[in-house]
Amino acid sequence: MNEPAVVVELGRGRSGELVLLRRGEELQVVCNGAFVIASCNEQSSRALVAAARPSLPVGPLDVLIGGLGMGYALDEALDLPGLHSVTVAEYEPLIVEWFTTHMRERASRAERDARSRIVVADVHDLLHAGPRYDLIALDTDNGPQWLIKADNARLYEAGGLRLIAGALRPEGVVVFWSPERYEEFETALHDSFGRVAAQPAIDVVDGRSIDYTMFVCCRPGLDEQGPGRPRAAGSRPELRSSEVPGSELPSCEPSGSELPHPERCRPCAGNDGGGVAGE
Repeated sequence: MNEPAVVVELGRGRSGELVLLRRGEELQVVCNGAFVIASCNEQSSRALVAAARPSLPVGPLDVLIGGLGMGYALDEALDLPGLHSVTVAEYEPLIVEWFTTHMRERASRAERDARSRIVVADVHDLLHAGPRYDLIALDTDNGPQWLIKADNARLYEAGGLRLIAGALRPEGVVVFWSPERYEEFETALHDSFGRVAAQPAIDVVDGRSIDYTMFVCCRPGLDEQGPGRPRAAGSRPELRSSEVPGSELPSCEPSGSELPHPERCRPCAGNDGGGVAGE
């Protein structure tokens, strides 16, 4: 794509400088000069949820998504059969603001659907908060290794994987977005979950196919609570202490004129999806 990038929005987020760019018809999000996500990453962002479909239990389903990105994973989740609720944890208030302002088609659909909600929160806090989910979909930062926010490493380490496994209901599924198939991370997943599969996903960026990996992990159907879901009919998971109120964000100037390329092969460029969101 040879068209110049135009700055649409610019602000200071919780992780640093955030920029929303437009190149032709494409939108891109950049954090501290590192590429996060673009609208050309729709297919891999949707795959974060779609990859779990064959493994999901029968509904009603409660879903947690770590990272709003451009809302593609949320949009995909709203089409899941038997969906009961979907909660999106987004770390950056500006990402939520830009979603509602510049991605109106998906944002309007989510706003009209009573099953969905977006909270400005660290997904790590939500995992600690107590609710349990049938699907946890994590497009948090740039995957297990190429991190914008150092604290996100805890989600991909042994303690974080145990935390995620504990937030799943019996037969629950977690999907991790990853720019590639990291053998060491895959081994760690096998240590924490009953079954692990690496599913490919492809985005077409500037006419080139870029491959990504969705790690699909399934929790066994029996745990300390036995089979089934201890949830009253018609209820939804309640968050006890995880919402983070938005704050006034000061404006900032661009850090430089060099803008990153819109390829979500993130180690080269710097993840609906997901971005710095939800960390």
